Amino acid sequence: MDLFITGEKVDIKPIGENDTDMVKRWYSEHGLYGFATGRKNIEEILQVSPGSFVSGIYTKDEILIGLIAGDFKNINEKVVWIRTFLIDAGWQSKKFGTFSFDLLCRHLAENYNVKRIYLSVPKKNRAGINFWVKMGMYCVKTVKNGEAEKNGEVLIFEKVL
Repeated sequence: MDLFITGEKVDIKPIGENDTDMVKRWYSEHGLYGFATGRKNIEEILQVSPGSFVSGIYTKDEILIGLIAGDFKNINEKVVWIRTFLIDAGWQSKKFGTFSFDLLCRHLAENYNVKRIYLSVPKKNRAGINFWVKMGMYCVKTVKNGEAEKNGEVLIFEKVL
């Protein structure tokens, strides 16, 4: 499923062919983006199945600065599970993550009747936890990660839209 969302500061849309090298770079830089990518391989993320999306976050100047990937699910109501939310290091701390997530939430609620958004954050990712709390999400569960040596405990966050 392709998302085309136009915002005041950013646009969320399919990744252009010329931008796949940037996405590959993010997925190869585990030290910088390991928490955001979940250390998955790029092929796994770029495959879009029915009910899922992979979209780039673009500035108004058409510069790819981030990536959002997720899945639509029905669990008594429509929900979205965010698998990846990444902002390029050079664009972090400039509110682009905030603009992008707010835009995505509004769009999902208004156009897809999504009621909740879920995502997981490794407990040791303090910056990620702080960001998601600032975005109005709250921890609903703590689970042991199957790859405990890499990430340890994982927090499941929820946002009611």
